[in-house]
Amino acid sequence: MKQYHTSVTINGTLNEVWRELTNFKSYPAWNPIVGKLEGELKEGKKISTYIVPLNNTFYPVLLRYHENRELLWQGVLGAKFLLAAKHYYRLKAVTATQTELEHGEYFTGVIAYFLPKGFVKKMELAFEQHNILLKSNIENSR
Repeated sequence: MKQYHTSVTINGTLNEVWRELTNFKSYPAWNPIVGKLEGELKEGKKISTYIVPLNNTFYPVLLRYHENRELLWQGVLGAKFLLAAKHYYRLKAVTATQTELEHGEYFTGVIAYFLPKGFVKKMELAFEQHNILLKSNIENSR
């Protein structure tokens, strides 16, 4: 299994971070990586996400939606045994006004073992950029 994990502490309450994280319509305004993110935030439902650097739209299924705590979706290429990617956001209160965001992805399936290290590193850097942009957006709107 290949994976990457990023985290950032945001000067914002759990509610503030969650609200911005799940406000899909606002993503293109503050995040140049995500051209579009749409869908119903309900477990078992598909969402649609257009990733600008990859010039591709993905249709993952929302696996977990725990308000102010966790958002997890899974995308599959072909079939799960070939390649599946689980993308997660987890929030934890550090203080009443600070929140830690954990953000990462892990890959399973036969193809996962052949993903180049460079690809995985590039994705990790994109997630770190996403975190910084989210942090900046929240902190600058306070």
